[in-house]
Parts: sequence; structure tokens; C-alpha cells
Amino acid sequence: MANSFFQFKQFRIEQGNCGMKVTTEGCLFGALRLTPSTFKPKRILDIGTGTGLLALMKAQQTDALIDAVEIDETAFKQAKINFKSSPWPNRLSAFHTDLLEFEPNHLYDYIVCNPPFFQDNQLGSNRQKNQAIHNSSLTFEDLATGISRLLNSKKGIASVIYPEYEMSLFSQKMQERGFHVVADIRVLNQRSKPVFRKVKSFSLIKPELEITETLIIKEENGAYTDQFTHLLKDYYLHL
Repeated sequence: MANSFFQFKQFRIEQGNCGMKVTTEGCLFGALRLTPSTFKPKRILDIGTGTGLLALMKAQQTDALIDAVEIDETAFKQAKINFKSSPWPNRLSAFHTDLLEFEPNHLYDYIVCNPPFFQDNQLGSNRQKNQAIHNSSLTFEDLATGISRLLNSKKGIASVIYPEYEMSLFSQKMQERGFHVVADIRVLNQRSKPVFRKVKSFSLIKPELEITETLIIKEENGAYTDQFTHLLKDYYLHL
């Protein structure tokens, strides 16, 4: 059973009431550099924030104002608690709403999303967990449309994480809307294992250089790789 909290170096995630707990891939996604080094977003949106993990990691990394939307009321309340108890409560705002109904009075320079991706034929008995992990609550079409509507078209970048096949489907939706790939990261659990996740960044502005990388989480003996340790050392307590 997952712990009711996850302690990071600079903040704590209470997660007992959330369908999706803190995961290794979520932490990795939050820590990855997925934009050019000169990119300094002033407003960030976290779509489907859950515990608030990505929003909090971006608050640690940047000076941006960060909004987080969450459709599940219980998870929304949990994220608000996590934001309030963090070192950055004045820069973090949570909204209990469906992405399609979210109507802010500004656009975002950077959008991040760790979306649900399982198909409906794998539904379990836990409604809250189903909503957190099944893409019926946030389809590829809905996410691509939401990003297109809310992203600053002049300089904005959006980053998402999916399994490899689902990323290919989502990438097609973004390509249909005129987006270019800014970053393309392959994530493997171990060097001998297949691709575990794909992480991509998209922008309407074609990049001069696409960021590409293969990232391996663990060595064959189960220890974290130097790559992973370098990325997470500012967050994980024991790295």
C-alpha cells in the first residue's frame, strides 16, 4: 500500500486521498529539462494535477505563477493542501474544473501534463482511480485541444508523458494542429528493457534544435543510474 505522504527535500506531498499516487515516472517527468535553456516561463499550467506534484516541482525550478486544474474534487482538495503547506503558496493556484471548461483570463508560456492513458476495458472498481488513470477522463483530442486553446502561440511550449504507443497517437493530434516537436525523450526502466515512457515537448514555433535523449532509470543491479540520480538529487531525500 502506498504511503499517505511522500517527503521531498523542499516540500511534502500528502497523497492519501488521491487516485494517482506519486510515481517514479511522474517525478522524472517533473525533473527533466524539456525546454531550451533560455526559456523562462512566467505562467505555467499543470493539467490534471492530482497531488500537485508537477506544479510543486515547477515552483521549485522557476519563479513562475503556476495554475493547476483537477477534475476530481478530492484530489483538488489534496493539491490545495499541498500547495498551501509548500514554500511557494503565493505562486500556486488550484482550480476544480474540467479542462474543457477552464477559462482563465490569460495564456500560458508552459503547460505540463501527466495524463491518464489506460483504456476503458481495464476499468477497476475504484471510481477515483479510474478517473486518474483512464483516458476517458482526458482523451488525446481533449488534451490537444486544451493545449492549443491555452498555450501562448508566440512562445509557448507544452510537455507531456505517455507510453510509447499512446504518445504516437497524441503526437498525431498535435501535428494536425501545427505543433512541432521541441524535445523527444525515451525512458527505459533498465538498458535491457523496452521503452517504458516517452516524453515530448511541443511548440507552434519550430525549434532550431530538437532535444533528444534516452534516459535509463536503473542499472541491471537495481541501483539508480547516474542519469537518474543527477536529475532527482534536488528532490529526493536520499540522493
